Amino acid sequence: MTLPQRYSVRVLTRDDLSLVPQLEQIELRTQKNAWNAQSLIECFDDSYIILGLFDVEKLIGFSVIYNTKFSTDLLTIGVDPNYQGKKLGSLLLHRTLEKALDIEDMECFLEVRVSNIVAQNLYKKYGFVEVGLRKEYYNPIGAEKGEDAYTMHLSDIKAHLEKISL
Repeated sequence: MTLPQRYSVRVLTRDDLSLVPQLEQIELRTQKNAWNAQSLIECFDDSYIILGLFDVEKLIGFSVIYNTKFSTDLLTIGVDPNYQGKKLGSLLLHRTLEKALDIEDMECFLEVRVSNIVAQNLYKKYGFVEVGLRKEYYNPIGAEKGEDAYTMHLSDIKAHLEKISL
């Protein structure tokens, strides 16, 4: 898969705090339980890595990973709906997993809504497997009942990335 050069992924730093409103808008447009601005600001801490997906200079997606010292947790990932269906989610996931390797993490965990088949298929393409079910994991404030999530695990990031070409 070859993507136009206008798309790029880079690590966001504290110098990018001005992008928080854009991050929040993407989050609101892609997640049912969207993180608020304060939660996103807290991700600029050294324990987290935020990757931004850009169309030239316009932020169109992002991911957040957390390093637990032994593995990476993919906390959120999303691409603006106007840019979905162009393989950009795959690009962002690929770069996110490469970043996990850069910090010497060899495995990755994530949670995904039981109803989000598109995301599950993307994760499975990269070698993630379902390892558990978290009941009512996604539970919006004020909701009577939450949505279940699968916990997924990728045991060998490097081996799986080598099998997938962008």
